[in-house]
Formats: sequence, C-alpha cells, structure tokens
Amino acid sequence: MNFWIDGKKAALMQTMRGVDVMIMNDSECRELAGEPNLIKAARMILEMGPTTVVVKKGEHGALMCTADGFFSAPAYPCESVFDPTGAGDSFAGGFMGHLAATGDTSESNIRRAVIYGTVMASFSVEQFSVDGMTRLERSDIERRFRMLKQVSHFEP
Repeated sequence: MNFWIDGKKAALMQTMRGVDVMIMNDSECRELAGEPNLIKAARMILEMGPTTVVVKKGEHGALMCTADGFFSAPAYPCESVFDPTGAGDSFAGGFMGHLAATGDTSESNIRRAVIYGTVMASFSVEQFSVDGMTRLERSDIERRFRMLKQVSHFEP
C-alpha cells in the first residue's frame, strides 16, 4: 500500500472510487488521509470512494467505518504470539471468505466478517508461517468466534 500512496497516488485514488470495502492497516490509513486520528482518517477515506473502511490495528483489533457510524472489534486475546507475519493477510482472507460464503453485504454481516477476520488472524500468529492454519477445522474457527463474542460482550 505504501508504494501506491507514495508513488502512484492518482491511480490509487481513481481505483478507490470503484471500491466498496477498503481494508488497510492503521499506519496506511493515517498516511493516506494525512490525519493522525484514526477515526477521522477512516472517515476521510470514506469520502474518497469506498462505502466501508476496515482498519486493521494489529493486537488492538480492527475498526470498521461507514457513513452511518463505526464498529470496533477487539483482537482475539492470544496467550502466545509466535509469528505476526501474515496476520493482516489472514484477517483479509477471513473477512472476504465470510462475505463470499454468505453473499450478504449488509452492515451487520460486514461486522461479523470483521470478527471472522480477527479470528483467522489469531490462528495465524500462534505458529510460524501458515502452520497455525493448515489443520484448522470449521469447528475451531466457530469455537474461537464464540469465545471472542463472549469475552467482548457487555450489557448496556
């Protein structure tokens, strides 16, 4: 992303006008918007074309921003982080995989996709390379999804 922001910004801006969901990390978001405040930066990127901006914040979870509001999701609390390389790509894969599997692009389902992205990233960081995901079963993913829901749930 830095290559496009620094060297091909006009082409990036043109592409973004045709994008529904933009996934980027927090530093990319701030750099593209020229704004240090992450929420303001995500809102500025919405004005560039996407209808949804998802900002990966590493061990601090993810932020989803739309014209109507935002959603903040925690990272799955991993006791052991072996290799964070590829966690962002695993997040994007889990996110897009959920949307592709459901065919539902409603805001509530995009929020669930953020959680699935977080879950997949958590498996990725626990072992070296793709080892944390090569033997995953759907039940492992769903169990971690439910656990993340449980640890982050609160009543109003």
